[in-house]
Amino acid sequence: MRLRSSYLARRGLLALCAASMLLAVAVEAQARTELLRWAHPSNDVQLFEVRVNFADGSTQILPLGVPTLGQGGIYEASVEVGDGDVTVALRATGPNSVQSAWSVTQTRLGSGSPPAPTPDPGGSTTVPVGGGSTIPPTVGAEIHVDFSTDPVGNVANGWVDTASGHSLVVDDSLFDVVQVGGNHVLHTGSDDLDIHSHLSASGSSWSNFELRGRMAVDQPDSSIGVTTYSGYHGTDTYYRLGRTAGGSIRLEGRPALSCSGTDSGLVPSAGEWIRFELDVIDNGSNNRVRAKVWRQGSTEPANPQIDCVDSSGGRPTQGTFGVWASGPGQKYWDDFEVMQGVAGLPATPPEPPVLLQILPVAP
Repeated sequence: MRLRSSYLARRGLLALCAASMLLAVAVEAQARTELLRWAHPSNDVQLFEVRVNFADGSTQILPLGVPTLGQGGIYEASVEVGDGDVTVALRATGPNSVQSAWSVTQTRLGSGSPPAPTPDPGGSTTVPVGGGSTIPPTVGAEIHVDFSTDPVGNVANGWVDTASGHSLVVDDSLFDVVQVGGNHVLHTGSDDLDIHSHLSASGSSWSNFELRGRMAVDQPDSSIGVTTYSGYHGTDTYYRLGRTAGGSIRLEGRPALSCSGTDSGLVPSAGEWIRFELDVIDNGSNNRVRAKVWRQGSTEPANPQIDCVDSSGGRPTQGTFGVWASGPGQKYWDDFEVMQGVAGLPATPPEPPVLLQILPVAP
């Protein structure tokens, strides 16, 4: 058998929901046993599963059950794999057999692989962003914005830029349209903090809509995001899906959200396009905000990684969409699409597990 799982209940040393991982090189000549350690915020999970992708392109998914929680609320289970490189991800199944999205995939190198490159601790590595694959318009979309008719070097038609510090003061020098890989995209190279650009054309304020598109940065210390239900440039209110320097993509709000569980777990790499769907439904007493994010070219998650019921005072009830940027690097956005009256993403699934460590087990 190429892969098997067994349940372990060992004492954990890491805090719940820590998202770091130790990457080590196994030394066994043939098969090797790995210890998986992960966290999960919910206590009603009925099954955890592991997915292992092998270097030859094959994939195996095996059940891990629900191991007994160790110290610090950490789950542990062991799997046996071959000597080559593998990638590992976890998912959870909750009540009514509803499954979470897969966790962020982690890589485990085999003994014959060269060591992984050491990341630049300063976070200053620049990786050029290519044009990526354009997203074709969806039939029935309220609006599709791909900047293809906007001249390079100019402000995007119908968009208004605002100054740093969440200012509502217009400054149309901050964002422009550039050509990347033959494709026109929205861009900023400004290092200013907390700047925005928003679609402000007539009729560009909606409620109960889903925003789709993609975004990319060329440096790991760049901060980038998209906004929806935005009051800009009239009021400093919106929901924002994005990442701060070196972090994962999260949902945030202005004013602050009343909900938790707003981290997607996906950490973008410099140079890659990230696709997203951000859906907001006004329920009267609250807004339900759900989001999916995934790397362009990979499989779209079946379920949203973020599901937030926001009942904060002053929460927005409608608005336009736009972009947010902060700090160094080049930031890019493209292929925005508004789908109005989207009934929904599926009923709330469990949160995906947070894979903490993959450790070798001594023979």
